[in-house]
Amino acid sequence: MKRLALLALFFLVGCGSLGSSQTHNLSLAYKAADSYKYTLHATINYTVGAEGLSIPFKLDMSGKETVTVKSVDSNGIADLAVNLTDLTVKTTTNGVTNTTLPTEAASVEMKVAADGHIVSVNGSAFGSGSLPGITNTQGGLLSAILPDKPVKAGDTWTKDFDQTNPTGTGSIHATSNSKYLRDEKVGSVDAAVVQSKITSNLDLTFDLSALASQGGTSLFPSTGNANALKGITMKGTTTSDVTSWIDSNARRIAQTKSTGDIDATMSFDLAPGTTLPGFTGPISIKGTQSGDMTPA
Repeated sequence: MKRLALLALFFLVGCGSLGSSQTHNLSLAYKAADSYKYTLHATINYTVGAEGLSIPFKLDMSGKETVTVKSVDSNGIADLAVNLTDLTVKTTTNGVTNTTLPTEAASVEMKVAADGHIVSVNGSAFGSGSLPGITNTQGGLLSAILPDKPVKAGDTWTKDFDQTNPTGTGSIHATSNSKYLRDEKVGSVDAAVVQSKITSNLDLTFDLSALASQGGTSLFPSTGNANALKGITMKGTTTSDVTSWIDSNARRIAQTKSTGDIDATMSFDLAPGTTLPGFTGPISIKGTQSGDMTPA
């Protein structure tokens, strides 16, 4: 009996060692016409400061998300259509809360690389409806940064990205440190758990006339003294801690959770001899954000 117990222990330890040393290809491999459903929840909790004032701003958004793969190019970049339905958006500004229930579904077009990083949103490197670096509230796909070669549990990798500003000057430089943590189930799906810690340095100047030509929701109204505003400069840092569960067989995102923060300053370029009441700047933005994408 003792010999059998030792044999069983040896077998279990041996199998565990073999399993932990297996390598897996974790890059995304979407196929055209595939469709996936998720529940989305995003929050931001910021403090906006200007001219000695400090205004708290909170947002809580939840809804359902359907991701449909339109096509995949030869480099593995997937063209995705993201439809958001059953949205509830609650905002709290300086203690006053408003809740909205949009009656129409929102849609986002995204291009996502095989390693999980977002190439573009609605045809631009930056979404025109939100501030750079604040991607959790856009809706869409959230992902850790995945490796370019097969890896095993415990392996780590680093990647850097640069996004040039398509509507002005400057860029975002992002650095990421990632780790294949473990394997576990998401429902009935076998998944690899990957964590990425991402730091993005922002140094951007936006030409508002170029932003306006993209359509979408403008950061500022188009009437009154807002016509005096020619451009916006944004400098600062965002950080994100993203954990994704990657379907080992289908090689798609099964689930993602993320948290992060922002510390940035915005300043304004005004036409000579003009003023912009309430937006004389600079304006500081500090706070935290989170995003969860779970199977629906």
